[in-house]
This record gives sequence, C-alpha cells and structure tokens, in this order.
Amino acid sequence: MLLLKNCNVFDSLEGQFFLSDILIEDGKIKKVKKNIIVNNLDTNVIDVKGNTVCPGFIDGHSHIGMWTLNDKGNDANECVKPLTPALRAIDGLNPHDEAFRDAYSSGITTVMICPGSGNVIGGQAAIIKTYGSSVEEMTVKSPAAMKIAFGENPKNVYSAQKKSPSSRMSTAFLIREMLNRAERYYEEEKNGSYHEYDEELEVFIPVFNGEIPLKIHAHRLDDIMTAIRIAEEFGLDYTLDHCTEGYMAADYIKEKNIPVMLGPLFSFATKVETKDACAEAPAIFNDKGILISFISDHPFMNCKFLPLYAGLLSRYGLDMIDELKALTINPAKALRIDNRVGSIEEGKDADLAVFNGEPLETMTKVTLTIINGDIVYKDFD
Repeated sequence: MLLLKNCNVFDSLEGQFFLSDILIEDGKIKKVKKNIIVNNLDTNVIDVKGNTVCPGFIDGHSHIGMWTLNDKGNDANECVKPLTPALRAIDGLNPHDEAFRDAYSSGITTVMICPGSGNVIGGQAAIIKTYGSSVEEMTVKSPAAMKIAFGENPKNVYSAQKKSPSSRMSTAFLIREMLNRAERYYEEEKNGSYHEYDEELEVFIPVFNGEIPLKIHAHRLDDIMTAIRIAEEFGLDYTLDHCTEGYMAADYIKEKNIPVMLGPLFSFATKVETKDACAEAPAIFNDKGILISFISDHPFMNCKFLPLYAGLLSRYGLDMIDELKALTINPAKALRIDNRVGSIEEGKDADLAVFNGEPLETMTKVTLTIINGDIVYKDFD
C-alpha cells in the first residue's frame, strides 16, 4: 500500500481543491479522506506537505513510441496506399522510446497513440499508460478509435506519388466509399447473412456498433465541416482533433455536441491550413460549453511541454481550473475512459501527479508521478 498524506487534491469533477489523504492499494485509489490511519507496517507513507495532487494528465492525440525522436524510422505512417484501416497503432509502438520519460516526468500518465495522418484512413488508435516494459503492460484499450484524416497531409502524400487522393474531393470520396462498404458488411454481419471475411471491413464493426469513435484529423474549416457531414451521414461517433479553424463554427460544433481535441497551437504554421490558428480558440470553445481537451501531437510538440502549453492559455481567456480539466477529466470523457482515469476517486486507477506549486505555472516541477499505484518518477529528497 501507498499513503499520500496532506495532499492539496484537485477535484476535476467539481473544479476545486480540497485537503485530503489518498490511500492506494493494488493499483487503485482505495480511500480519499482526511486523516487516514493504516496499521499495515509495510505501507509506504509519503507526506506531500500540502503540495498539489492532480489526476495524471491525459494526452488525447500522440505518436509517442511510434515516431521516435532518436530513430530514423517513422512507424506512424504507412504511405503506400491511402486506406489502411486494419493497421494497429500498438504494432508500431516502441515501449522503450525515451520520450515516455518526458511524458511521465511532466505528469502525463495516459496517452492515445494514433497512426499518422499521411493516409486517409490510417488505422486503429490505442490508449496506453506512459510507463511499462511491454506493450501488453501499457495498453488500456485497443482499438480505441479509428483514425481518419482530411486536408493537406494525405493530399500531399499521394499527389506526389501521382495517386488518388490529390484533392479534397477524392479524400471525401475514398472515406465515403469505404464507409459504405463497411456499413454493408456490418449489416450483413448483424443479420447473420453470409459474406467472405474481410479484415479491412471487419475492423469497422466496433465503429458502427458505437464501441469506438472516428478520430478525425482536420485543421481547415471546410475540412472540419466535410468531416462532420460524412460522420453524420453514417451516424457515427467522432472527435475533432486539431480543429484549428473550428472556432469559426463554434456554435455549430456545440449544436452537434462534438468533443474537440485542440493543439498544438503554439508551433510554427508549417502548413497553409494552420495559418489561422488562434490562441483564443480554447476559450471560445469552452465558453460555448464544448468539451475541450489539449493534445501534444507528439513529436510535433514534445509531450513534456503539454502542461506549459495549457498554462499559457491563461493569457488568452482560459482559467486554470478549465485548463486542468482539459488535461484530466475532459480527455477521459472524450476517450471514454473516465470510468478509470481523469479524476481522483475511490476505485479508479491510481494515476497521480504531485506538483510543488500551481500545476501549470512555468517554474512548477513535478515531484512525484504514480501510475497504476507504482511510483515511476520522484524528484524530491
């Protein structure tokens, strides 16, 4: 057992702080209350001395372990054909990528890893913890989403090969054509009709069942609106990732009740479709009541800067409580794992980060990171 004493706990559900102890056993949060006393002599007791304890941060869109900083290879994109739905992110994951240490030492305990956006349909995303010696040990859920991409990336990849898609029209056509085939396959499967097994269509069954959402890469407003239109045509659940120009249609996105995963906003606009990135966008979405989460898109923004990125948004109309929610309970809800992570509650995974000041301030450090009840990072005497 592990007992954290004198914690200033961030309650991500209520958006407030309270003083408490936290008792951890068998990888789960067992008790959250003041003045916990245990008689087990083997209990590891740590007095955090009033420092802030947050739920482990969640990065809802990353290529960590797939697109490594010290490796010549990029295992996130299979750019030989535009439709590769059967590919699985976990099969490209290197659990020993040094960037995982950057993640958990910054308080990030859970990430969604995705195939890249070079393909129109890139494959199946997974949710993993940021510490572990094997893929199996780290995996929380796989598949967890189906990655699809609009805009410049697939268009540029395949127009250079003189293949389709070389326009936004062909990107939309390819997605619709595959979803139509997948829907027919799903209906035949549901009705017990005979059909030949097709791996690339089989993987859409959990999408049409509503078990996993589409994870949609879209920056420009017209791409965002096309993505919404296609997803709605097929009645599918989805998140909008990046959503760079989405603030221009915030009322419509609110009307559709779409979770939005924002970022990175403070990087150089390397593509035309990101030229109108707006630092006020998170506040615009949040004020409309849209569920927002922050993403690093690692390695395009190193994951270790995600908390700093969130903190900077205080300059642009977002307050600290909402910033912390966008790193904890909001992505947990958007990724459908809020039954396990995203808040400090009894019965949930013991994923915690301890800070020696206000969590998103520039000079604040993570002093302790706990994943599944184990101390994986410690920076204090």
